[in-house]
Amino acid sequence: MADPYVSRKDAAASYRPYNQLMSPGLQRAREPFRVRNAVTGTLLLAFAAGVWAYSVSAVKQDVFDDIDEEARQLARERERSLEEREAERKVAESAAKIESAPAAAVVQQAGVPPSMAGRGLLAPLLARRFPGLLDPATKTLVWGAPSVDSIGKLGDGRRHQS
Repeated sequence: MADPYVSRKDAAASYRPYNQLMSPGLQRAREPFRVRNAVTGTLLLAFAAGVWAYSVSAVKQDVFDDIDEEARQLARERERSLEEREAERKVAESAAKIESAPAAAVVQQAGVPPSMAGRGLLAPLLARRFPGLLDPATKTLVWGAPSVDSIGKLGDGRRHQS
C-alpha cells in the first residue's frame, strides 16, 4: 500500500517553489486575464500621461516679459486702496465730530418690518407647508446649525456637550 501522505518536500515544491512567486494554481487562474489586464493597464497609463501632458502644456509660459508690468500694476492698485482707506478714515473722523449736532428723529411705520433680503426659497415654502420639518429656533433645514452670518472659529460652539 502506498503512503497516503505527500512528502513535505513535494508539497513545498508544488505550492510555492520560490518565496516571491505565485503558486501554479494561482498562475493557471490568472492566465485568461493577462492580456485584458495588460491592455487595461496600458490604456490607463496612456490616459494619465495624456492628462499630465495636457496640464503641463496648458500652463506653459515661454515669455515672461509681462510679469514686471503685472507687478507694477499690483503695486499701483495697492497704493490706490491705501489712499481710499485713508480717505474713508478721514470721513469717519469728520462724521464723529459732526455727530455732536442733534440728529433728526427717524420715523418708521409700525406695520412694516425692516427691509432685509430673504434667504433662499425652500425654507419659507417648507415653513408654511411642513412647519415641523424646520429647526424651530433658526428656521433652517439643518437642525442645530450655526448661523452663517457669524461663522466664528472651529473650536467655538457646542463641541464638548455631554
